[in-house]
Amino acid sequence: MEHTCTLGDFTSFLRVTCGFDFDNERHTFGERIKLQKYVFLALKMGMNAVVPLDYSMYIRGPYSSMLADIYFNGKEWHRSLFSTDRFDVARYVRALSDRDTLWLEVASTILFVNGHTLAAYEEPPTRDMAIERVLALKSYDRETVGRIYDDLVHVGLIQAK
Repeated sequence: MEHTCTLGDFTSFLRVTCGFDFDNERHTFGERIKLQKYVFLALKMGMNAVVPLDYSMYIRGPYSSMLADIYFNGKEWHRSLFSTDRFDVARYVRALSDRDTLWLEVASTILFVNGHTLAAYEEPPTRDMAIERVLALKSYDRETVGRIYDDLVHVGLIQAK
């Protein structure tokens, strides 16, 4: 039997495990950015979206307009959105607990760029190539991008080359 969760379930999970409190009535821009990144990263760690949550690159990293529609529409909060059968909860909590918005933005941008590079060139980019591609899109500090790239390797989201 497939295990699923709603967006409300997922935000409750984030509150307990990552200290992230998303107010579904009065959510701020910063909270919405973080929620977008938390969901994106969960999808990279085995959680599957039951509905398509196509992500595009926006100013603050990967963004799903479908996810935004869901959290702006209150009645969607209780609809099953995610399959959690393959979601590695322990790794997710280890990797993301106490991360700030900048870390979440950079990490999700690196993974987004890596995924698109892999699709285009059929091989994962090197560390330097990934950093250059992220810096071409965003005005992050090179050292910060490199440190977060290394964090992603450490938690197994990127294979070191």
